[in-house]
Amino acid sequence: MIKKTKQFVEDVRVEMKKVIWPEREQLVSSTIIVLVISAIFTLFIFFADTIISRVINILY
Repeated sequence: MIKKTKQFVEDVRVEMKKVIWPEREQLVSSTIIVLVISAIFTLFIFFADTIISRVINILY
């Protein structure tokens, strides 16, 4: 069991060295895009929920 665990950790270490990590500029721009899109969806859901709630309150 310990031998398999050590082999697994070594395999993970080898695979992590193969990963091509994004540059800082790319990481920052991707993060900004995700935050902006998340904010847009949040506002959309907020306004849709508000409108639906008001319509339901008017009907009932």
